Amino acid sequence: MVKPSPVNIHRDDPPAWFKQADFGIMIHWGLYSVPAFAPTNVPDYDTFIKSKPLKFFFANQPYAEWYANSILFPDSPAARYHREHYGNAPYSDFAKTFKQSAQQVDVDAWADAFANAGAKYVVIVTKHHDGFVLYDTDVANPYQPDYHLDFDFVGQLAQAVRARGMHFGTYYSSLLDWTFPHVPIADYGSLMLGNDRSKIYNQYARAHWHELIDRYHPDILWSDIGYPDDPGLPDLFRYYYDQVPDGLVNDRWRQFPNWLRNKPGRAVFNIAAKYVMNQEHKHPGDVGELKYYDYRTLEYNSDWKENKRYFEMTRGMDKSFGYNQFSQSKDYITTAAVKKLIATLHPKRGRLLLNVGPDRYGTIPPYQMKILQQLSDR
Repeated sequence: MVKPSPVNIHRDDPPAWFKQADFGIMIHWGLYSVPAFAPTNVPDYDTFIKSKPLKFFFANQPYAEWYANSILFPDSPAARYHREHYGNAPYSDFAKTFKQSAQQVDVDAWADAFANAGAKYVVIVTKHHDGFVLYDTDVANPYQPDYHLDFDFVGQLAQAVRARGMHFGTYYSSLLDWTFPHVPIADYGSLMLGNDRSKIYNQYARAHWHELIDRYHPDILWSDIGYPDDPGLPDLFRYYYDQVPDGLVNDRWRQFPNWLRNKPGRAVFNIAAKYVMNQEHKHPGDVGELKYYDYRTLEYNSDWKENKRYFEMTRGMDKSFGYNQFSQSKDYITTAAVKKLIATLHPKRGRLLLNVGPDRYGTIPPYQMKILQQLSDR
């Protein structure tokens, strides 16, 4: 048997199911679902990046799942909300409430809703930037012990999803983990370089990815932001493709050297990173090839240069991925717009990964459920 290449083995010819898939579901559900807050009087992510000053963006994040970073800016809307409702309580206090709620979630009801909406695959956030893990991991966190669910929630969901004929993928925040040494992310330099340059975090992230592969054999490895400066990344891909020959990796594995974290290096890098990010948002697919990916990703942006590369657009139903209890009907995408996106993207080799953000109890909010139900007739 010929061993697959360690990287990009499906870049030009992905498995048949992915070629045919026009629609998938992403799930953001975590500690951030407890406060469920982000400002709504701001543009969506893509408009924000293209039109607003950078210094305004990170303190006014439309993403509720960034709550733990947003509250670090004393005058931000999230910080004011947190002081008013939770005083000086640390973000980690939400773990107790969340753990209690997680035991009650009906993953079969979730899977039914996704299958009835016509989803071909489901990607669950197993760990977002806040560092909380959604299954009973055996990988010890050196800064926040027991910062995870105490049962195999991801495994239960994987079983429910696959039982209904859908494929299953795992999201993991590879570069950012705010349980490790963390200063507020206020610019692209601090975003793209990550928060911790230690080998401890490299080993921690790599161990989690191996655990996800071994436990769930995910059809997609969905990394976010980037990956630590770890030379073992190609070995991780090699291991994954050996275990899951038809597996796919997305394109968010970009690495930057640790020496850029010194003060002069970061200043230069921040300017360069801002330029690259702006160009990618204005001209997606046109900035040049990334080193590691099977398919490209867009966020709140469907402007794809038509070429031979397969891609995926992801977005929330409103301006956030995590549940924002303050979103109103005007903040949500319409079902007609979702259907139009699916129909427009697929002929260009794209698919829509539409996010569902359950509330603190694991219930899909009514407006989101309404959109899922209305998608069943397409």
